Amino acid sequence: MSPPVRPRGSTGRLGAALIGLLLVLAATAAPASAASAAASQEAATRTTASTSAGITRTDTAPPKSPALAPGDASSGTPTPTPTPGPPQLDPLPSRLITTLPLTVSGTADPGEVIDISGGSSTSADSSCAATAGDDGRFRCAIQRLPDGPGVPVRAVSRSTGLADSGRVDVLTPPVITSADGGTTGGGIRGTAYTGATVTVTAETGDSCSFPADSGGSWGCVIPGLRDGSHTISATQVAPFSSTRSAASRSITVVVDTVAPGAPTLTSPAPGTSAAAGKPITFGGAGEAGAGVTVYANTSRATTVACTATVTGTSWSCTAALQPGDYLASALQRDAAGNVSAGSNAVAISVEAAAAAPPATGKPSPSTTPAPAQPAPPTAAPPSPSAPTHAETRGWTDTPFSTASAPVVSAATMPGWLRSVGLAIAALLLLVLPGRLLVAALSRPREPAARRASIFGRNRARSELGEADALLGGAHAASTPGSQPVWLAPVIGVTAAALVTLSTSVQDASAYLRLLAAVALAVVGVNAIWLLAARGMTRHLGLTPARSVVRPWLLPVVAATALGSRFIGLEPALLFGLVVGAVLPEAADRIARGRTAAVQLSAVAALGVLAWLIVGVLPSPSGDVSAFVRELANSTALIAIGSTAIALLPFGGLAGRAVLRWSRPLWLAMALVVYTVLFALLLPVASLVQAGSGMVAMVVAALVFAVLSVSVWLWERYVEPAR
Repeated sequence: MSPPVRPRGSTGRLGAALIGLLLVLAATAAPASAASAAASQEAATRTTASTSAGITRTDTAPPKSPALAPGDASSGTPTPTPTPGPPQLDPLPSRLITTLPLTVSGTADPGEVIDISGGSSTSADSSCAATAGDDGRFRCAIQRLPDGPGVPVRAVSRSTGLADSGRVDVLTPPVITSADGGTTGGGIRGTAYTGATVTVTAETGDSCSFPADSGGSWGCVIPGLRDGSHTISATQVAPFSSTRSAASRSITVVVDTVAPGAPTLTSPAPGTSAAAGKPITFGGAGEAGAGVTVYANTSRATTVACTATVTGTSWSCTAALQPGDYLASALQRDAAGNVSAGSNAVAISVEAAAAAPPATGKPSPSTTPAPAQPAPPTAAPPSPSAPTHAETRGWTDTPFSTASAPVVSAATMPGWLRSVGLAIAALLLLVLPGRLLVAALSRPREPAARRASIFGRNRARSELGEADALLGGAHAASTPGSQPVWLAPVIGVTAAALVTLSTSVQDASAYLRLLAAVALAVVGVNAIWLLAARGMTRHLGLTPARSVVRPWLLPVVAATALGSRFIGLEPALLFGLVVGAVLPEAADRIARGRTAAVQLSAVAALGVLAWLIVGVLPSPSGDVSAFVRELANSTALIAIGSTAIALLPFGGLAGRAVLRWSRPLWLAMALVVYTVLFALLLPVASLVQAGSGMVAMVVAALVFAVLSVSVWLWERYVEPAR
């Protein structure tokens, strides 16, 4: 039997299939990098096998290739380069930063260099640079930041310029500029954040506080420190945060409160006479290292002749004085600032240079006259009618010129805010409790009720009434009666003399000039007070107000003047209203309130205008300019002080009439007037230099407020219930 006949081409097809299966198995086991080549070889083999078998076929489904790895070049599509992102800062501290350095951290692309800066400064200690690690984290420390709220902190990529930022509040310790190891009488100076309150503390626990001025400077005297070496440091509290800063670097100071002994003046000898313009040598003995100042006193003024430093135990200096008779003496100040008593006095005289007599003889004909030599120029002695500035310093000093001109700017806003706070405190602790106290004292009582009182006995309304007679009330003013013509000028001059007691004046001529300026200011303030009342009553269609002199207000004038001098207020709180305005009987409560409001506003405006004029006046150079400056100063002090006192809402004062008419208007006027008053009076170094004076005043105000409210509550609620 013959073998079966196979179809033609079957053997070729079987071989091609076997070869294809082997190629597929090889491609599956081959690495990914050779997959493409294996597929190409398989396709070629298939084509060859099919051709040899006499069959032509096109594969419609190409063999599947294995997945390509990302970025593999064999894929044919390049992967795009990732775009770098901005750096990201970690959350910055929300609390007040009181110590540096500040560590700043964040994230960025690995290898990026990040520049970090704080504030607006580009200095090296206000910036740093960091490189992001493989994990994308960066970190660096800023050594210095400016004090203040919302200080910006920025992180910038050095390659792309992309940035991120945030803000922090910073208050670093204040700086003590007093010399480390130096000698002091207890005073410490330094710099701090503008408007911050600096507290200086010694190792004994003694301390003092003082606000930094608009330039950041501060200074205070630590009370109670014994003489010797002490270690001190300082902290500060800024207006934008209640958190106290860290302590500053401690320094050591040597406290010396013992004044040195008086120096001796051994030359020139008493009775020495010298020519004008010729140097006079002063000398003597003193404490080593102290500074000596020699004063030349005349009947008109005192001038500084010369200064010297004691070397060893002796000192000397020279001075040229103008013609006149002098009484020379010396003071010395040690390194701590303590001033000694005056030395012995030495009388000397300086004679004016005599003019050269004219030539009277004729030259001899037998001799040849020598050519005339020009006389050396000599300085002409000053005319007695034109004294020098040093000689006139005593009578051009202006005792009331201690108030700085009002300035409204960003730098002065802390001071104005402080004045507003003091005005509110005065209203809450003094004015309103005083009003309650007067109301309690003047509360009517039933005559038949003989009950005990906290004042020891019953008091009828006739005794206290409305307390109108306290400072010149409406009862007395309503019937002025006839007053002698001489009363007004006598009361005015007396008030001016009492006002001048608020400050010390050394020179007699300066005192007379000051008295004249104050008297004119008193006349001006009272005239504005009367004119405002008369103008307002005419405007209301009433009979014009009449004037009446109130001598019983002189104790108020004296109390404010002497109180200012006793406490040390510079500038002083003054009162000068000694003339009142009597309104007609037809004036009702509204008319009286409106008239009083106009009077208070007019006098306050006069005071503010005079205060502004003080700021534009130059330093006095003569008697007239000194008088003008004193007139402006005294008008500002008397007008603003009188408005503040007359605004009190009790007695027969104008403030009570305004309060009865409109309480909101009285409150607004009081807030404005007392803010201006405290802005004029502050800073008062005598009250806040050591801190104890201000604390005493606050405690006294609190005690007064508590006692006044207690009396009012007793008389208003407790006593009637009994």
